[in-house]
Amino acid sequence: MSLHIPKEPQEVKAWIAHLESLSGPSTDIKWENLNVWYGNKLPQYLWHEWKNELKPQGFTWQKFSRLLRMRTDKMVGWFKGLNSWQTLAEDIRDLLESPLGQDIAKK
Repeated sequence: MSLHIPKEPQEVKAWIAHLESLSGPSTDIKWENLNVWYGNKLPQYLWHEWKNELKPQGFTWQKFSRLLRMRTDKMVGWFKGLNSWQTLAEDIRDLLESPLGQDIAKK
């Protein structure tokens, strides 16, 4: 399985930025984690791009989401500008193709 790197979803990044602007400062809540998952915009975008290749491997939306949660920190890093879209997409692709990803797909 060799997944392509989709175009960077600027509209998703703008959505997360909007949510970030609405989040109040807090020391006990990690808003950025919630913001990258709110509405599942980023996971839905990636699933839409990759589902035709992932479904034959055994992935469902639920399995994909469960695995993607392991990269929340990388998703926040992309949104905050700490890493590139290319880096994030490659990291997620590598996780999907890893033994852990393949194990989750088979269950």
